[in-house]
Amino acid sequence: MIRFEEIEDEIIIRYTPRDGVYWIAKKFEDNKEIAIHKTFCFEKNDLYKEIGSEEFTIIEEAQFSFAKLEGDYFRVKKTAIGIEKELLIHKSIKFQLNIFKTWNNISIFKRVFDVIEGDLSIGPKESDLPIEEFKKILEIFPKSTELRKYSNARISHILKEYVDMKRDFVSDYNSYMSKKSVANSARSSLSASFAEYEIMKYQIVLNRLKDMLKNEKGYSESDWQNEIIDVLILIYPKYITVFKEVIVYDDYDSKERRLDYMLVDSNGNVDVVEIKKPNSNALISTRTYRDNYVPVRELSGTIMQVEKYLFHLNKSGRQGELKLTDKYKDLLPAGFKINITNPNAILILGREEDLGIEQLRDLEVIKRKYKNVMDIVTYDDLIRRLERIIGKFQSQLPKTHSRSDSVV
Repeated sequence: MIRFEEIEDEIIIRYTPRDGVYWIAKKFEDNKEIAIHKTFCFEKNDLYKEIGSEEFTIIEEAQFSFAKLEGDYFRVKKTAIGIEKELLIHKSIKFQLNIFKTWNNISIFKRVFDVIEGDLSIGPKESDLPIEEFKKILEIFPKSTELRKYSNARISHILKEYVDMKRDFVSDYNSYMSKKSVANSARSSLSASFAEYEIMKYQIVLNRLKDMLKNEKGYSESDWQNEIIDVLILIYPKYITVFKEVIVYDDYDSKERRLDYMLVDSNGNVDVVEIKKPNSNALISTRTYRDNYVPVRELSGTIMQVEKYLFHLNKSGRQGELKLTDKYKDLLPAGFKINITNPNAILILGREEDLGIEQLRDLEVIKRKYKNVMDIVTYDDLIRRLERIIGKFQSQLPKTHSRSDSVV
């Protein structure tokens, strides 16, 4: 059993092994170190109090110096947990076993230092890894034997905002999962095998979208559209590729019209995407007209714009299909053909955060009015869809036993 105890300005580990402590004395006499739970390593000079060999025959526990208080932070002995960089833990955090190791003896901080460069300080200061974020790291560690790549990807996702990463561990993990053989995945439930990966994937996308919405002014229109189109491809998995700035000829005005994005599904059918930067005033009026809230100019104008795109796309017919297939043949599988078969549109714009209940109800009426030709999606819709996708996969996870130790 391991217990942490704070004595004056020091944290010590009190270790009571099941088979007594005499073997520890034997190791130390041979100038060897001891390893506890595959996490902690101690040498004779780590003993909190000098103990003679004869005393080891009568005591029940060994005490080791583990961390020293410096200001408001405990500096953990690097050799005690097998790390090369400095680890500082704020004094408000209670030292417990589950901070340092998982139930199946995975050393948490060895994994952390596998994916970060430099030292790590956990605490309330702006330069620290926040305590709440550290709790997230403890939660994401697997409850059973898990691949190192998976843990590294999850850890790096949290830490990347605070420290530099050695490499892109998320892409590394995704690449590994794509190569995983059917035979290996068949060892457990198929849905459970992919559920954790899907949760991680969509959580990354959700966090990315929320960060973008917080810092929307930092994006150009083009950069914003490129980011959102990546989100759409994940939310609408039927689409296999996307074409940017597609030319559609307008026979009536004898000119070319340029679509921002065209999506192509696995059967070659195309749909149109129009993406506007978020604007809380882009959806519905703040005052009623004959007791109804009506679409504002940006929404109605964008709807009209998209309807014209769809009209001219349909009018292009067989010639349009051949032109698109020929133009993008290098981006399509061999023999793949583009089909223009009553294409629909996805329109992304606006925020709902300042809308009242009646406005939201009338907005839904507008959405359903155009449902047969376009999917009008707000940025709040995107967030809800991602959250519900994550919830769906979370419900597929197998129940695992919980740890008895409390967290932080």
